[in-house]
Amino acid sequence: MWLFSLRGWVVGRLRQPGECRDSGGIARAAAAGGPCRRWIHSVAATLMLASGSAGLALSTEPHVDVQREGATYFVRASADVAADLSIAWGTLTDYERLPEFVPDIRRVRILARDGNQLTVLLSGGFRLLFFEWPVQMRLTVRHEPYGRVLARSDPGLIDGQLPTLREFTGRYALTVVPVAGRAGVRLDYDAQFELTESIPTLIGVLFGRPLVRAALRGQFEAMLNEIERRQAARPSIERSTS
Repeated sequence: MWLFSLRGWVVGRLRQPGECRDSGGIARAAAAGGPCRRWIHSVAATLMLASGSAGLALSTEPHVDVQREGATYFVRASADVAADLSIAWGTLTDYERLPEFVPDIRRVRILARDGNQLTVLLSGGFRLLFFEWPVQMRLTVRHEPYGRVLARSDPGLIDGQLPTLREFTGRYALTVVPVAGRAGVRLDYDAQFELTESIPTLIGVLFGRPLVRAALRGQFEAMLNEIERRQAARPSIERSTS
């Protein structure tokens, strides 16, 4: 009931007033002052509150930090999860099923595999406020089994078009640590990327880093939740086969 009420409150706060819709865009709305400016700051506060409450179901609270230098975003995320190393590794590398549990990833195809090196094509979107950037990129992925997953974007055209993220690099690192009285996994994620189409200036100034952080936190938490779900399902599977 509380989650339903929160969702309705967030949607209501994000609804744009009529006088702002008639102002010719968000930049003019902000410049107009009055209810339009108040609405923009209300949106910022609402989204920051909603993103701050996203991880309540996890066994440990994840840490997600986003920094920006020019057009490049730098991401660092970390969390401890009460799961076996094999479960965490298997979830991270289950690429073609990522769209089932990670938001905004629509399709993943493994184009080539040579031992621990893969070529992966990923399609999805990157949503910030009222804007959505389509994401399509080809990645070279290297596995260092049960320790690290390294990825970088490949240059060149994809289906005759340029990729929609520039110079993406990412790394997952897994470390066995004690969690909740048992052996668990610390999951560290580092990435840097640049959007081909920049965030509009006003949005970037007012909301840029918080919104990018909210989007990436949602994806990171979805991964953690799936690891915990698979771990919880494992004992029942083992009992049914014994």
